[in-house]
Amino acid sequence: MKKTPTNQEIQNFQPKCHGTKRSVAVSATGFVLPCCWLDQAYDVNKHEKVRPLFDDKLHIDNNDTIDDIIYSEPWQTFMRDLIEKPEKSAPICFRKCTKTTHRIQKEL
Repeated sequence: MKKTPTNQEIQNFQPKCHGTKRSVAVSATGFVLPCCWLDQAYDVNKHEKVRPLFDDKLHIDNNDTIDDIIYSEPWQTFMRDLIEKPEKSAPICFRKCTKTTHRIQKEL
């Protein structure tokens, strides 16, 4: 069953691959990804938003530069949708990139 993010989760969603100096990840199978969390080996049937990033034409062996991959349409769509359509983002993105509002505070 697919869980739809709550309004609170969408408000607190801050994709770490946007607006940071975080590097891309390269999977053990040769795919360049926005982050290492998208390379979930146990997830054979990748989420519909992540699956296009694993297309053979985006494999590192099939491109001359990393820029060829990150400026490809599937990559650009994935990155744009994180901001413009966050409610449709992959569940792993919400698990790893949603700022929690319940933080433990130290008493001074």
